[in-house]
This record gives sequence, C-alpha cells and structure tokens, in this order.
Amino acid sequence: MILLEINNRIVEETLTLKFQNAVAGNKPDNIDITVADFDGVLYHISNPNDDKSKIRVSISLKFYKDLEGHGAEELIKREYGDHLATPEEGYNVSVVFDLEKVPKDWEDWVTKVGLLKRNCFASVFEKYFQFQEEGSTGHKRAVIQYRDDETMYVDAQKDRVTVIFSTIFKDDDDVIIGKVFMQEFKEGRRKFQQAPQVLFSHRDPPQELANTGARVGENIGYITFVLFPRHTSKAARENTINLIHTLRDYLHYHIKCSKAYIHSRMRAKTLDFLKVLNRARPEVKDKEKKTISGKTFRQQ
Repeated sequence: MILLEINNRIVEETLTLKFQNAVAGNKPDNIDITVADFDGVLYHISNPNDDKSKIRVSISLKFYKDLEGHGAEELIKREYGDHLATPEEGYNVSVVFDLEKVPKDWEDWVTKVGLLKRNCFASVFEKYFQFQEEGSTGHKRAVIQYRDDETMYVDAQKDRVTVIFSTIFKDDDDVIIGKVFMQEFKEGRRKFQQAPQVLFSHRDPPQELANTGARVGENIGYITFVLFPRHTSKAARENTINLIHTLRDYLHYHIKCSKAYIHSRMRAKTLDFLKVLNRARPEVKDKEKKTISGKTFRQQ
C-alpha cells in the first residue's frame, strides 16, 4: 500500500527553484501560487508587498483555532523562529525568506516549510504524548474538527494515548471496502506485535465517546488507535505523528484506489465477454437467386 507524503511537494519544489535562482545570482521574479492540500488546507506562495526579493509561504487551516488551544503557536515559533511573519490576511501562519540573504541551510528550510501542515497538526499529539509520559491526569480530551463533518479526538492515560477519527463514507460500498481495509490493520498486528491496536466501529461511536454527542449514522465510521509508550516515547513520537495525522486521507485514498481497480477489472472482463459473444455469433452465408428474367440477386 502507498504511504501518502507528509510534506507538500509543490511548495518544496517552488521554494527550491526560488532559492537556487537566488544562489545563482539570477534576477527574482513575481510569484503568486495557491496550492490545495488534504483536509481543506490551502497554501499561498507570494511576494509580500510585491517585493520580488522576498518570498512568503502562508497556510490556511479551517481547524487552526482548535490547534491553537493545544500549543500550535508555540510549536510553530519553535520550528520557524525568525522567519515567522504576521499572518497574511485569510491565512493562519506565514513564513518569509529574503532571497538576497539566502540561508546556508536553505535545503533544510525547504523541508521545514513543506511540513507546515504536519507541524501544525503535531502540537496536539506532542501535548498528549507528554501527558502520557508524565502520567498526568485530569485533563480534557482534545477535540479537533479537522473537516466540516469529521472530528479527531485525542486523550491520554498513564499507559496509553487514544486517538479516534470520525469519518464520513459517502457511498454504501465505501463502508464495505473500509471495513475490509481496517481488517488488514488487525491482521497486520498479528504479524507485528509492536504495532498499535486499531479498532473500527460503524454507525455508533466507541465507548470512549459515549455521552459526548458524537455523531451516529449509517455512513459514519470511527477509527480508534491505541498508542502505547513504545509509540509515544521521544525516540518514536516523530514517526508516530508523521503516520497518524494522515490516517484519514490514507484510508479514503485507498478506498478510491480499490474502487477504481474493481471498476477497471469489471470493464476488462466485460470486454472479454463481448469478444466471446462475437466469436460465437453464427456466420450467415449469402445465397444467390435468379429472377425469371435471368437476373441474379443476393438474399440478405
């Protein structure tokens, strides 16, 4: 199965090109690009105040206010430091680079900017991983409305961190394929005992969300990840965050791929059946007949 990239490749390639041109001494030019990402996230790459010598990358997340309550601003300041600027209107975070003073480690900065979305998401996970490590209790469950109709819940206990994604299945067959797909996670855990526990519930929310007003319905699914200390330790948490924050997109991407594969096989099989039917059609030979006058004609 394909793992989705956690970075935004378009942002990285655009920044790389700009930095390379600046290092080569080429004259900077205007740029104004809007890039869409999963979960309704938008990037905007532009020149602040039409200054070609500077390049600004801004990101907009509909759920950024939810993340702010869990330390998103502190994490962003830690990661981007002096390159942070006043957010562009309509966006939540902006970073600016001076093309006349390209940093020596610009390749590292390209990677960091490509991870803007991931780093915004990371704040809530880091917070609850720390709660688990310290054995902290009495905190509230984090509720992140990461899509209009879909929610992520994060809670920490002394021995685990529980992450629950609610998701909407638009078609009935998506539910069936999704169940099969989630079953593979359970099968995988039998082979790899170090993997986190994965649970899937359809229609009704899991017990952890009882009496919380979580949505119920035929097209609602809940995916629960139980992360143990081996997944939330300081040595492993970066990789855990990288993988888990793309879980919803990963699931729906593979559901669409599965449906496309099934449809392509169905079309291929239909063509095979048509070929068989065409070969089985009896051939009708034309017979010549003569009229009284001696003229010939063929009966079709």
